[in-house]
Order: sequence, then structure tokens, then C-alpha cells
Amino acid sequence: MSSTGREERILFIIPPYFNVDDYMGGDRANVLPSFTIPYGILSLDAYLKAHCTVPVTVDILDLNLSLRQAVETGNVSRIQAVFDELIRERVQIARPVIIGISALFNVSFRYMGHISAVAKAAAPGALIVAGGGLPSAGFRQVLEHCPAIDAVCRGEGEIPLRDLIEAGDRADLLERHPSWMTRGGIAAGKIPAHTFVENLDDIPMLDYGLVDLDDYNSRSIDKRYSGQPKREMAIHTSRGCPFLCVFCANPSLHGADVRAMSVARVAAEVRRMKEQWGMTVLLIEDDHFFFDKARAKQVLRELIDLGVRVEFPNGIAVYAIDEEVASLFQQAGVSTVALAVESGSDYVLHRIIKKPLKTSLVKGKVELLRKYGVQSHVFIVLGLPGEMDEHRLQTLDLLLDVGFDWVHVFCAVPILGSRLYDICVTNGYVDTGDFLDHVNTKSVIRAPGVDPEAVQAFAYEMNLLVNFVHNYNLRVGRFETAAKYFENVTGKYPDHALAHHALARAYEGLGREEEADRCRRRYQDIIERDEWWRERARKYGLSDGGVSAAVPLAGNHPALIES
Repeated sequence: MSSTGREERILFIIPPYFNVDDYMGGDRANVLPSFTIPYGILSLDAYLKAHCTVPVTVDILDLNLSLRQAVETGNVSRIQAVFDELIRERVQIARPVIIGISALFNVSFRYMGHISAVAKAAAPGALIVAGGGLPSAGFRQVLEHCPAIDAVCRGEGEIPLRDLIEAGDRADLLERHPSWMTRGGIAAGKIPAHTFVENLDDIPMLDYGLVDLDDYNSRSIDKRYSGQPKREMAIHTSRGCPFLCVFCANPSLHGADVRAMSVARVAAEVRRMKEQWGMTVLLIEDDHFFFDKARAKQVLRELIDLGVRVEFPNGIAVYAIDEEVASLFQQAGVSTVALAVESGSDYVLHRIIKKPLKTSLVKGKVELLRKYGVQSHVFIVLGLPGEMDEHRLQTLDLLLDVGFDWVHVFCAVPILGSRLYDICVTNGYVDTGDFLDHVNTKSVIRAPGVDPEAVQAFAYEMNLLVNFVHNYNLRVGRFETAAKYFENVTGKYPDHALAHHALARAYEGLGREEEADRCRRRYQDIIERDEWWRERARKYGLSDGGVSAAVPLAGNHPALIES
């Protein structure tokens, strides 16, 4: 306890970042999001405890965990009452002086008003603030529609929250501080500004004991290791990104200038994660890991002797891959990287996304990774204003030609804080009153050449075609790898007909005839009772258990345009 006898108790509440209704209607395109460690809150905790003059205690309530359990068990009818009870119980235990609502994505907005109201009723004397990507960019909407929230933090929260804790007059601090926004600030025309931690080494190592790591152990994208014991942990070695990709809100939160941990700090942090917390899989989640290629290579060298598996699940810059990088990936234990390609159309990349990538580079970079035993996943974004059918078909052709280990197809989401959101609002491409329903499995943008229903259908058909019908690993005879991926899909989605069909092909290639026959029977059972899957089987020539030449690997794909 400090000499003043004051102790700062903070409760962070994380609203759900998915809409439960989307997972109750049987929509095949809806996939539960990966649950990742609340890294930003752990960073706040570490910084505040090191840099505040009064003792700080932190508690975390992640409502995503309860909602996930409700969805997986089909027991969502009382979920709001469950949330309310959890909030009241945690408030009673933590006795917070400050309650922070931490929200990243648009969809969390639907929960923030009620959550903050319940928290305020449970702790009427507490100051309630909000931060993260959504409130930072949408502070006006949050303060207008969430009356229980007293203030919103613009950008990163370490220094603004420290300043708030240290302030003698907190109401005055909130009005004067450049990074805090209140209703009074909006009325006065205040323009919020960032207050960054310039040296990330000033943030002490994180205390992962604040969360149950078992709750955040499924973000790994390399499904060859599904079912094996593991301890996944994430690290963000840098903040900021100089690129201005149209759909990305990162610059509005972390700025365009990249700030990074020292290589020595990264190495020490990773060693501690392994030795103290038992980490076996390191997820490097930087938005632009290769902003300084020499530094990136040095970080990889530091990982070589640690004996952990490494993944890059957030997407790395394709242009950064060269022979030395690919070799260092292999030496450092990198099993899989996600490549931020986004489109197979140079027009879309350069004129719409504003991404400095040439599609002609992609295949060679993937082959280089393959040479060193590193799997490649790829991110694709469809439905951007200005994208036409021809561009989407170019993307499909690229995917089939290159042959990625897995393709992640998303519909463009106008995230608050992104240029895409501003473009869509300015041109009337989205219903601004409905922005809380913007999720990456749903297309909500209606623009010239972009029909949201058609784009959403195309995205799912693209996923079926490249990941199942013409799966790269099946094509080249890597049946063991293919089987692991399809076992993961059928385990999560037992009524996914094409996953059972593809798994049967993988088992057949492995000589596991009994298991292949079981999968074929399951596939036949699904298409016999489900008209939608039966139509997919007909379209892709799968009714006879094989793959028809009617679906070419590249070229014209009129059936997809008509979907």
C-alpha cells in the first residue's frame, strides 16, 4: 500500500467480438473467431504497475469465453442474464475504482451500452472508460449511445491511463488530456490525439497469470498439430504500420510510424514465456514484422535455439521473403506463415487497396517457403468498392495456380477507423446505423459492381473450391497434411459435406480404406438429405465420389458468378 493508503483497482471487461445470432441460424459461412490472449490489457497491466506511484491491481473479465461456451452448447437463451451475473459478481470481488471496456471490432458495439450500464449499476462510484480500436475510432458513437461510459481513450492506453490514475482531479484530467475524449470535449470541438509509448522496452514483461492460458489455446493456423498437447502464446514485437491498406484501421490506433521492442527484449520475453509459462507455440502477431528487415532477421536468429514452433498468423509482407528469410524461418522453427495477399488482381491491389504488391511475385515466394518446409496460408478480401467480377475471378485463378496450404477468404468489413469505412459512409455504400453487424463472413457493402449477397456467396464458394475441391495438398499427394486439415474441419463442422469428401480422398491416398469408406458414407448421407450440399456436389462434379473435369483449375468460372 502506498503512503497515501490509496490502491488503484481496475476491472477490464472485454465485450464479445462476435454476434451470437450469426451462429444460431445454421449459416454455413459463419465460423467462430479465434480467441486470442488480451495482449493489450496485459500490456496496460504491466505498464501501470511499473510506472504508477500508487499500487495497481488488475482483473479481467472476457465475456467472449462465456459466449463461446453458450454457442458451442446451444444454450444461448439466457446469455444476457449470464453476462449480467458475471459482471455483478466480478465487480463485487474486484471492487474497482476504474472499469475499462476494451473493444476491438464494430460488432462489440451492440454489447457495450448494456455492459457498461450493468457495470455502473453494480459500481456506481466507479469511473467507466472505454478503449481499443472501436471506441478509439468511434468515440462519438460510443459516447452518444453508451451513457454509462464516462470517457474514451484515443489510441494506445498505457500513458493516458497512467496519467488518469495519477491525477488528483480526474474529471479535469479527462477534459484536458489530449488522448481522452468526453461529451464535454466533443461539445467543445476537441480533436483527440495519440499519446504513444515511444520505446516499447519501457513496457515490462507481461503477467500471463492474469488469464487462464487454456482459454486461449486455439489460434494456431497450422492444423497439422491439431489435437496435440501445446501451449500457444502470442507476442507483438512492434506497433504501427506505414501502409494505408483501405480496410485496415491499425494506423488509427497505433499510428503510421513503427515502434519496436529491441531484439534483446524480444529474445528475453520469448525465453521467459517458454520457461515460466510452458510455451510450445509462439505466435508473432505484428502488423508489419518486416518493417526493418535486418531486425526481423536478427529476431529470427534469436529464436533458433529456443526449441519452440513459430507461426505468423496475422499476415506478413510477401515482398519481404527471400532465400535468407525462408532459411531463417526453417531454422527458427517457423512451420506456417499467413501471407497478406488480399487479391489476385493488380488493379485491386494498387488502385483500391493501395498495397505495394505485384501478383507476379506471389508464386515464387510461396515456392521459396515450400523449399524450406514452411507452409503458406493466404488472406483474401472480397467485396471492396470498385472490385468487379473479373477481379474476383483473377483472384480465384491466382489461388488455384499458386497452391496455398489453406486459403482464408473474408468479405470486406468497413471497420471504424479505416479508409474503407469513410469511403462507404461518404458514398452511401453501407447503412451507418447497422455498422455493428459488420463481420468478415458477411458482405455489407453495396456499391457499383458489388452486390453483398453475391459477394458473400462467391466468397464461400471460393473457399469450397480452393480448400476442398481442388485442395493443393491433395493435388500434389501430401495426403497426411491434407488429412490433418480435414480432420480439423469435420471435427468442428460434422455436417460439412465437402470436408468429408476431401478427407475420404486423403485417407484413400494414405491407404486407409476403411476410414475413407466411412467418410464417403458420411458424405453421401449429407448430400442425400441436404439440398444445398447436393447442389454443390452436382456443381463440382463430386456426386460420383471423384472430381469432375467440369471444374477447371483455372480460366473461366461462370458457375461462381451465378452463385
